[in-house]
Amino acid sequence: MKKRNIIYILLIILVTSIYYYQHDESGLNNIDVVDLSTQPIYQSDRMETMIYDPTGKLTYKIIADTVKRFDNTGETLFESPDVTLYNSDKIKTWHILAKRATLTRDKLLFLNEQVVLTNLLTDSQLHKIMTDNAKIDLTTQMVTSSDQVTIEGTNFTSTGVGLLGNLHDKTADILENVKTYYNPPNMTNNSTN
Repeated sequence: MKKRNIIYILLIILVTSIYYYQHDESGLNNIDVVDLSTQPIYQSDRMETMIYDPTGKLTYKIIADTVKRFDNTGETLFESPDVTLYNSDKIKTWHILAKRATLTRDKLLFLNEQVVLTNLLTDSQLHKIMTDNAKIDLTTQMVTSSDQVTIEGTNFTSTGVGLLGNLHDKTADILENVKTYYNPPNMTNNSTN
C-alpha cells in the first residue's frame, strides 16, 4: 500500500502544479510586449554600403558612423553619412557630407544639418553646395532644398533661399533672394622694375 499511496500523492502534486501553472497570473500574462515594428531590423556601427546598378556598375557608396534599417517604413537612417556618387564610367563625381541622412525605398536621400556637396570633377564651374537640409533623388540625381543655400563656383559665390539642381548635369539654381559675388581670377603681376 505504500507504493500506491506514493503514486497518489505524486499524481495530486502533478495535477496541482499543472493547475497553478495554467492559472498563475504573475507568470506569462504579465510579460511586457515589445512592438518590434518600430525597432530596426538591423543596425551597425561604422558601415560601408555600396550600391550597384542592374549592370553591375557602382552608382554610389555611403559610409556612416551608425546605420539603422527599418523594415516597416523601408527607411535606412545614417549618422554622419559620407556619400560618394559615381558616373557610368566609374568616376567619382560628387562627395556629400551631413550630420544625418535618411534613405527611402524610392532611393530618396534626405540630408540634415551641415550638408555639403562637393563636385569632384575639375571641368565644372560648380564646385560646392552648402545648406542645412537637402533631398537628393539618387536615381535622377536631382537635388532640392527649401533652406538657405550657398553655392561656390569658379570665381563666384551665390547665396539665397531654395535650391533646384541636377548633380548629373552639374547645375544648381537658387530660387529666391539670390545674391552673387564675383571674384576675379588671381592675376599675376606683370609689371617690370
